[in-house]
Amino acid sequence: MEDDTEVRLLEQRKLEALKKRIKATTQAPVKKEKTDRELVEGILYDRGDEVLEAAYSFYPTQTEAMVRELAEMIRRGRLTEHVSGGELYSICRQLGLRFRLKTSIRVQDRGKLVDLSEKLSREAEGR
Repeated sequence: MEDDTEVRLLEQRKLEALKKRIKATTQAPVKKEKTDRELVEGILYDRGDEVLEAAYSFYPTQTEAMVRELAEMIRRGRLTEHVSGGELYSICRQLGLRFRLKTSIRVQDRGKLVDLSEKLSREAEGR
């Protein structure tokens, strides 16, 4: 009789272990929802990330509110196209967020890309 109860306990343990394994494999992986900023960064192109970083550095709370609204528009399907850096900069300016971006003009000189100011200084020295 003792052998009979031991066998039942052993079977019960194995059954519980098997149930746990099945439950672990059949559970759908939990999808982590993207944050507002990650969602907005996903639609930016052409220096859009630089504009967003500059906006956050100058106006963190206002930029966070803007990003929250843009993310909500994306979630609702009102904003489906990609946004360029220039368009994002224009949005910021319309909201009153005025800041400067570091820009440079590069030209090809002797097979290399150099800043325009460097090329002009070389030409001035050569004359």
